[in-house]
Formats: sequence, C-alpha cells, structure tokens
Amino acid sequence: MTTRVGLDAVGAAVVPRRIALAIAVVLAALAVVIGTAVAGPAEAASAAVAIGKPDKPGKPGGGGGNGGGTTELELAALGDSFAAGVGAGSYLETSCYTSSKSYPVLLDGDADKRLAAFPACSGKDTGDVINRQIAAVPTTAKLVTVTVGGNDVGFADVMQSCFVLPSSSCSSNIANGAATAASPEFTSSIVAVVDGIQARAPEAKVIVTGYPLLFWENSSGVNPKYAWADEVNDETVVLNDVIEAAATSAGAVFVDVEDDFAGHGIGSSSPWINDWKWLTTRTVNAFHPNATGHAAYAAAIRAVPPA
Repeated sequence: MTTRVGLDAVGAAVVPRRIALAIAVVLAALAVVIGTAVAGPAEAASAAVAIGKPDKPGKPGGGGGNGGGTTELELAALGDSFAAGVGAGSYLETSCYTSSKSYPVLLDGDADKRLAAFPACSGKDTGDVINRQIAAVPTTAKLVTVTVGGNDVGFADVMQSCFVLPSSSCSSNIANGAATAASPEFTSSIVAVVDGIQARAPEAKVIVTGYPLLFWENSSGVNPKYAWADEVNDETVVLNDVIEAAATSAGAVFVDVEDDFAGHGIGSSSPWINDWKWLTTRTVNAFHPNATGHAAYAAAIRAVPPA
C-alpha cells in the first residue's frame, strides 16, 4: 500500500532553497513531537504542581487536622511524553511539555489525590527516570504513576522514518526497537524503575501504564493512510507485554490501555491520538493522546483497586 504522507503540491516556481527551508522547519518541529528536546530547568518539571488543588480544611496542608475531610494521597508522576501530557495541549511550559490536561493533573483533581511531584518529561527514557526523576518523588508518596519505555525502543526514529518522512530505514528501525524490547537489558531497566521508586517511597503503590495502539485498523487490518501502521501497532502490543511482565514481577501494578483506546486510533471516526500535520501548530501534538485520551488514561488508573 502506498503511504499518503507528503508535502502539499507546490508550483513550479518554488525553488529548492524554499523546499529545504520548509523541511528544516518540519524537522525542528519533529524534534519536539518525538521528544528529542533536551529537558529544561528543574523548575519546569514541577510546573504542574503549581496548579494543584489549594489546601483545604481537613486535608493535608490545609490546617484543618482531621476535621472530617478526605485524606489525600500524595501522588508523583514519572515518565516520558505520554506521562507529561504531550498531545493534550494547554502546556504549562515548553521544556518538558507538561500539560494541565495530562492524566497526572487530572488525577490531581480527584478528592483523594494531590500531585506532589511531576518530573515526567518529553523525550525521556528509563535511564532518566532512574537517574533523575525518582529523586523528585516525596518519600511519603502513596501513589506513583509511570509511563516509560517508548523512547528506549526508538519511538522517535520509528515515527520519523515510517510516518513523517517515510524512508527505507523504517523497517530496520522497527526491527531494532523490537530487538531492544526483547532484550534482558530492557526488562532490567523497567524492573530498576520500579525498584528505585519502591526504595524511595516504600509505602507507595506503583502503577506502570502501557501505551495505546496509535493507529486505527479497518476490518482487513489496514490503516488507509499509513502503510506501516499495523506493524507498529503489533510491536506496541509486544512492548506493552514486556513492560507488564517486568513491572509486575517487581511488584508494580500494570495498567493496560489498549482496550480503552480501541477504536480511537489515528484514522478512526473519533481519534484519541493526534495525527501528523505538516507545518502547523499541531506538530507538537502528533502521535500522542489528545485531551480525551488523557482522560481515558486517568480513568484507567482510577479503576485500580486501592488495596
């Protein structure tokens, strides 16, 4: 099947320099979309905390003691762009692209939760969670959410070579990602994430979430727009299975969102994933859940039994 990704038609008068400039702009935007931007100052990672619920009587920090209010659980949210909220819009800053509509901030709106730390950041991998983000988790945290692993297996390379600027390297990038996901080192890195959180906050329930399937497929298992969509979906299932096995073996709870997003991938009549758009302000959102998708993530996490 022919991939339908390409530049809009241009007149014969367009010179190569203009085309080169357009491509340069797209690639610069792509660096944000796929999370290759370098994390900004430390204060950017905690920007979402500033919009959290105000202190209330009867709740921690509210000055009301045990005045009958609901006890809030300290929540910390770690991970990559899917945890930060890329795709949801309403960004609090543009270093990590944390969003006021991300699932961690939506959980902060619950009566029984307070977002105490939000170091999740676009472009980050398990190494960043282990070496930087865990240190931001309060030792008294009772709930820690994590979405991570996609960048370890080359999410950026796959999105660029298969869907943005389709090239012959698409197949090899998918294969490389699959090999990484199947490696003992990747499993160990997921286990290390959970172990590190548990060591930092011994009383915390650790919830590791998976990734949605990005693309809708018709009854023939094909996405009408993107030729490699079905294969990327298949590898995402494998990636989720590996993350689940590693996370649960370390004592975390795994939340699988594949079924929650079923029928809402790119190309569906009601997508919860943003499609790629050339040279628009929406490039930052591409291939990530929109605000409705983040609400689905939040609902799936809420469904986890408290005990």
